[in-house]
Amino acid sequence: MNRRKLMMLAGGLPLMSTAYAQDPKPVFRRSRPGDASWPSAAQWAELDAKVGGQLVQVRSPLEACRSAPESAECAAVFRGLKNPWYIGDNVALTQTSGWVDAWTSAPSAYAVAARNAADVAAAVDFARTHRLRLAVKGGGHSYQGTSNAADSLLVWTRPMDGIDIHDAFVGQGCSDAPQPAVSIGAGAVWLHAYAAVAKAGRYVQGGGCLTVGVAGLVQSGGFGSFSKRYGSAAASLIEAEVVTADGAVRIANACTNPDLFWGLKGGGGGSLGVVTRLTLRTHELPKFFGGAFAAVKANSDAAFRRLIERFVAFYRDALFNPTWGEQVKFCGKQRLRGRDDLPGHRSRSGGSGLAGFHLLDCGTGRRFHHRRGADVLHGAGAISVGCRVSQEERAADRARRRPSRCAGGQRVLAHQPGRVRLVPARL
Repeated sequence: MNRRKLMMLAGGLPLMSTAYAQDPKPVFRRSRPGDASWPSAAQWAELDAKVGGQLVQVRSPLEACRSAPESAECAAVFRGLKNPWYIGDNVALTQTSGWVDAWTSAPSAYAVAARNAADVAAAVDFARTHRLRLAVKGGGHSYQGTSNAADSLLVWTRPMDGIDIHDAFVGQGCSDAPQPAVSIGAGAVWLHAYAAVAKAGRYVQGGGCLTVGVAGLVQSGGFGSFSKRYGSAAASLIEAEVVTADGAVRIANACTNPDLFWGLKGGGGGSLGVVTRLTLRTHELPKFFGGAFAAVKANSDAAFRRLIERFVAFYRDALFNPTWGEQVKFCGKQRLRGRDDLPGHRSRSGGSGLAGFHLLDCGTGRRFHHRRGADVLHGAGAISVGCRVSQEERAADRARRRPSRCAGGQRVLAHQPGRVRLVPARL
């Protein structure tokens, strides 16, 4: 007998055993509407009572378009879909409709609009008892589709948006030195977190998109514009309140449930539990934050190669440091598109600030601030260039009755609140 026949015989032995002749174990499957195991109306009512009337039967606003695509109601829905706040405040919607051939956004059957950890725990227990799919959504910016699932029970944390500032926070069970921090509910978005912390004279590291949920970004790592200065959003996590799959409300930090704490700091979104509150380290607020946007279009393939060379050199000399945070995108049609956010920059008014070089999509550029960067962009032929100046600089210019000037000396042609415009430059 050769080796091949022997291996084939050995592989077939398990199929001949009496153990395999018996009935297989029943396959575990989630309950769906129409199944005998799907909760009854009375059971849904029981959950509703347990969460204080916060159970929502989900109806997608897109149903109006399926039944009457030419109606005014459908037109209003599509106008609303251009507004991220409209999307985030609707339990049935997410910020993306899905990925082609990967997943499609589908609303849950029911949602618990959770107000606290007890509501979340009740939803988790109900889903476990009735074998329901469970989804969790805060900001709704999950581009992998993890914040929605058809025929599921959704834990909607949007109402949990409280923000508390701490001058001296110490994690539960820890003996560390107290430190400034902020506790943020799982439903809060970064715009509100930034505003609350800045009002207290502090800065918290988060993301660049203001409608993204705080909890989702932290659990996914959270690289932001100023991460080279302050680290990722997850690096600032001091403590989390989280509901685990057994329905228990747990505190996780470096001293209490440290393994869970480690996993929550970028360990895979909401796969380890439902986070209900995060406490993040805060930092001293700089006197000045800067941001600039620019687009550059080269005139030829050779010029585009020179532009890339010049930008890489510029990054090495001026941006590769903790002061500047950046993203870069080289687009089709020989175009480079960017945004600046600079931390630690010294403004002409003397205040330290934050900024960086942050290149995004391939649209038309609008603003730029930083002389060396402007020189690079002008040299390659900028489509449009502008800048931002600090309020102190603008006030000084008005007092002297002269036009404001951006770094690099170009004259401002028009003023807008927080923004100035320049003549397009092409060299």
